[in-house]
Amino acid sequence: METIKLITGYGRSLAGRMLHYDATEPRMREISLKPDPACALCGANATIDRPVLYEDAGTLMDGGVKEIDVTETMRLLANDYSGVLLDVRERDEHASAHLEGCRLAPLSEFMTHLDALPRDKPYLVYCKMGQRSAHAAGMMVQAGFADVTNVQGGIMAWLEARGEVVSTEPPPGRGVEGSA
Repeated sequence: METIKLITGYGRSLAGRMLHYDATEPRMREISLKPDPACALCGANATIDRPVLYEDAGTLMDGGVKEIDVTETMRLLANDYSGVLLDVRERDEHASAHLEGCRLAPLSEFMTHLDALPRDKPYLVYCKMGQRSAHAAGMMVQAGFADVTNVQGGIMAWLEARGEVVSTEPPPGRGVEGSA
């Protein structure tokens, strides 16, 4: 509604104010907002002077973790990525399909793997859908890893983009040698 008021010039805008509606006790309050002089966008010493193009830089998630999509991940890997491709899924998930050249560090055991991971390399972290890898990447940043990137959508997005995977399980319908 505020956008319509600003575009049409009709009515009084809530600029500098917030309207608070309390549904438990049907009432409304108007709260005045004061500008923050330290704001990076509109403060006295503003440091944000143009929009950030997240497609170019990778999206920065809460906790300082960058995030990229599988298309960008494929491009990085095709250009001889010098970092560590880290799979944080569980061992059975990894066995069914994983990206070639990855290192396995299941999230359920992640803290035991953290000390063994080199801190001087960049990381691309993936899981099935991107949630567990985002959590693991956040843990890595908190532990002092400087360059950690979460792969959005995980291996499911990778498969949807027709990315190649390695499988260590026998194909369906084929058992272990000698079994019926």
